[in-house]
Amino acid sequence: MVAAVALGAALLIALTSLGSGFREAARAPLAGIAADLVITRPDGGIPSEQTGRGVRQPFGLSTFDTGEIGQMSAVPGVDTAVGALQIWDFGPRSTITIAGVDPGQRSVGPGRILDHNLIAGRSFHPGEQRVAVLDRHYAAFYDTKVGQQVTVGGRDFSVVGVVEVKDSAQTAASNIYLPLADAQQLAGLAANQVNQVHVQVGNSADTEAVTAGITARVGQVSAITADSLVQIMGAVGRISARFSTIAAIIGGIGGLVLSWTALRGLVSERTREIGLLMAVGWRRSHVVAAFRIEALILGLVGAAVGIALGIVLAWLLSYIPAPDLVAAPPSMSGHSDAVQTTDTGLPVRVSLTAVGAAALVSLAGATGAGSLAARRATRLKPARSLVSL
Repeated sequence: MVAAVALGAALLIALTSLGSGFREAARAPLAGIAADLVITRPDGGIPSEQTGRGVRQPFGLSTFDTGEIGQMSAVPGVDTAVGALQIWDFGPRSTITIAGVDPGQRSVGPGRILDHNLIAGRSFHPGEQRVAVLDRHYAAFYDTKVGQQVTVGGRDFSVVGVVEVKDSAQTAASNIYLPLADAQQLAGLAANQVNQVHVQVGNSADTEAVTAGITARVGQVSAITADSLVQIMGAVGRISARFSTIAAIIGGIGGLVLSWTALRGLVSERTREIGLLMAVGWRRSHVVAAFRIEALILGLVGAAVGIALGIVLAWLLSYIPAPDLVAAPPSMSGHSDAVQTTDTGLPVRVSLTAVGAAALVSLAGATGAGSLAARRATRLKPARSLVSL
């Protein structure tokens, strides 16, 4: 019985942790920039290779203007909509990525990186231009420090800060961050044009409705959401993320069935003992209470073993290679739904809720199964139980 209860508890914890791990892996890229949606607009052109040098937008993307961002902000459920500009500078030997950041909007989107990942210097001041913040790796590779100059698109910018982008915040990581006005000028865009809108939704469960609302107001768009990121994790990720609770319940029920079967067999083997107890004056309620206490103790032991086993299983699951979705912004191909992936461990964590649920189910199941099995055994007449003694 202990093994059966332990198996159910372990399955409940492991399956719940696996599902939450896939969900967290999918949410992490957007959580790092405090956004629930990344909206871009495909231009419907035929993809082709970028040729020539200079600064340009990723091929295949069209722009939004400030009026359309205002319409997105007005969609029910939207808390914040912040525009940004992703551009590329094709140089003679390399290509660098540039993020145009609105100095006055740094709570959501790539601008958030400047506030949360700064390791040297400072961020932008509102209205400031011809300044740049560099990624740490880019600054180290080109041996560029705060106070020096960096050339982008043939123009010089004063380096005022360096950021080190870690973990999920890499979603909007770039080599160089410029004030939005500078980036727009480099790309030859008007002062009200961006090619990326980061949307923060009041309730993340409303992302589909918000996407539909945005589409209705500004036309066809491409939206990156946590659900869309789950799609690229493969079938296991999709199933685990969506059906982990159901799988955990099934695992728990399976453990309870095994417990019931094991405990019923245990009680059946002790039918003679039950008959003897009732023959010497034990009431049925006394016998049931005794077996209920015994089942509770066995359930406690099974729950402890199962929880420990579940934690070990969850730890082993954390070694499953999971895609680290770090590049939601437009890619070289120009399609915003192209996401770079690198294999990292699945962020599996055992929650106290899962541990509590496993303990509760184990104790309740074991006690219930013990009571039912004992009640069934006490229905036999003591004389019949003692015949075989």
